Amino acid sequence: MGNNSSEKKWYEKWWFWLIAGLFFFALFTKKDKKSANSFNTQSQTSNCIGNRDCINSVRNNFSSTNKTILNESYEGDGRFKITALDPQRGVTFNAFVYTDCNCSITNVNISDIN
Repeated sequence: MGNNSSEKKWYEKWWFWLIAGLFFFALFTKKDKKSANSFNTQSQTSNCIGNRDCINSVRNNFSSTNKTILNESYEGDGRFKITALDPQRGVTFNAFVYTDCNCSITNVNISDIN
């Protein structure tokens, strides 16, 4: 570098500030899009409930747990009642599965049958 007074320091060069500005612009733009998308998804799913067409999502959830569905019924308002068998424990139980309008499972309540 030397002691040449005409040399500018790295932070005094125009291209440094251009690159820094573009970086921060891209960073904040991406963050704003991400938060806007999560808000839209949350507001859409929190205001909607599933219907009887969501039974395949409910069935897939149970098949992944190796439980055997003995009976299933749609009770309305996105709620399914599933009677299932846990073959490992030899226990029959009821599960109430709640879905949203995207057929995503939002809540599950399980109770053993006596």
